[in-house]
This record gives sequence, C-alpha cells and structure tokens, in this order.
Amino acid sequence: MSMLVNVQQLATQLQDEPIILVRAVMDDPVTKTPDSRDAMVLPNSVDIDLDGEGSDHTTGFPHSMPQASDFALYLGRQGLTEMSSVVVYDTRGMYSAPRVWWMLKAMGHENVKLLNGGQVAWEEKSLPVSEQRIPSHFKYESNAQSKWFVNSSAVIQAINTDAQLVDARSEARFYGKVAEPRPGVRSGHMPGAYNLPFTALLDNGFFLSVEELKGVFANTDIDLSKPIICTCGSGVTACIIGVAALMCGASDVAIYDGSWSEWGANATYPVVKD
Repeated sequence: MSMLVNVQQLATQLQDEPIILVRAVMDDPVTKTPDSRDAMVLPNSVDIDLDGEGSDHTTGFPHSMPQASDFALYLGRQGLTEMSSVVVYDTRGMYSAPRVWWMLKAMGHENVKLLNGGQVAWEEKSLPVSEQRIPSHFKYESNAQSKWFVNSSAVIQAINTDAQLVDARSEARFYGKVAEPRPGVRSGHMPGAYNLPFTALLDNGFFLSVEELKGVFANTDIDLSKPIICTCGSGVTACIIGVAALMCGASDVAIYDGSWSEWGANATYPVVKD
C-alpha cells in the first residue's frame, strides 16, 4: 500500500469515506518563518502542532516524541481514535507532515497516509478549503512500537557498524560551514554520517518517484538493504528521508529523535567536519 495520496485521490475519497485530515503545524526553525496557523484549512482538518502539544518539551530539545500516553491524550482531544482513517498534510507542500506520519506509525496507527504536495497542491487545483473546526473529543488507544525512533545510545552503538547514519540537513550545516540555528549547538556532523539534504528527495513539495528516489540514495552511496538511522536538526525533516527510504523498500529505518539538537549540544559526542 502506498504511503502517499494525491489531491485528486483525496478529493474523491473525502466524498465516500470518513477521513480525518491532520495538518502538521510547525514554524521553520532555520528561517524563523511562522506556520500559517490561522489560515483556511482543508475540509475536516485538525491540527497536530509540533511546536505545541505535538512534542515533548520537557526533554530540552525542540521536537521530541511525547510519551505514548501523553500523545494519545492529545490525539484524542484532536478528534482521533486509533481506528481513524487519517491523511496528514502541511502548508508547505512536504515538510513537517512526514514527522507526524512517523509519530502516528510509532503509536501503532495503521491507516495513515501523506498528502503528496500538501495544501499547496490542494489549493493549486482550486479544491475547497474551510474554516478551522473545533474537534470532538475521543479516546485514543495506542499500540506503541519502539522501532520507529532511536536515542543517542543507539546512534553511538551504530557508528562503525553496517548501520548508516543519514543526515537531512543542508550541506553547509553538515560540513560545519555555517553556524547552527540553535544556540549552544556545535557545527559539523556525526562520524561516518552520509549527507542527504531532504530537499534532494522532493520536487516542489512532492516526493520524487520511487525510481528517482532510489537513484538519489544510490548516488549518496546509501544501501537500502542495510539499517538506516535518519537524523536532522530536531528530528523533523529526517522523517522525509525515512519515508522515502520506506517507499524504496527499505525495512530497517529509524529516526534519531534528538538529532543534531541533542548531539551537537553534548560535548561528549564526537563531531567531525570533513
């Protein structure tokens, strides 16, 4: 089953199926551009705010995965149950939606897809938008699965093994040519990591085709048959790499939740710039 749905498919399905659309909201941490929280939304949408209750802010890092019990309460208040048919989208095309998709999969949610092209593609087709609605409250029963995320200990253990660390940040940040956008965070990357900027997997807010994605991974010397740990600045755009790898048939893919916000801030973790 494809992880993606296009706007034409979704518009048709909304007429026939009870689908809940989830808008993944997050300010841009690099440019500081705020998300369009007060704008019109796709019909039947609810928000998962990664700068709000959609992340655990007690960790000291920007976008940590909440405890399953806490996230379940939030999902329930936003009108979701574990049986909901969900399509996740964001306002930029493809940016923060894969993070929310990944988080829902970590909760054991089965029926969840991504809107390829996001709200931008929806509006380009002149499809209807609506005012934001107040969600009904439900009970969400999680079936949390630990395989979707790893911590720093797992990353340390992965260095110098068959596991591949794939960094979604820009080349300039990866090689330490520019300062990190968050204070107190060193520049550079993890030893042995591969740099695959998430933008290389997208075309104007859409994922590349599977064949094109496979070519990008091959050109970056990433072996999709071996374990992959995806990382970025705060665990968000890493999920774009994760989704792309799964689309290409990879089976052992995880997100380093703390990502560079954690690694770069801890002086005991090794950092290189070449």
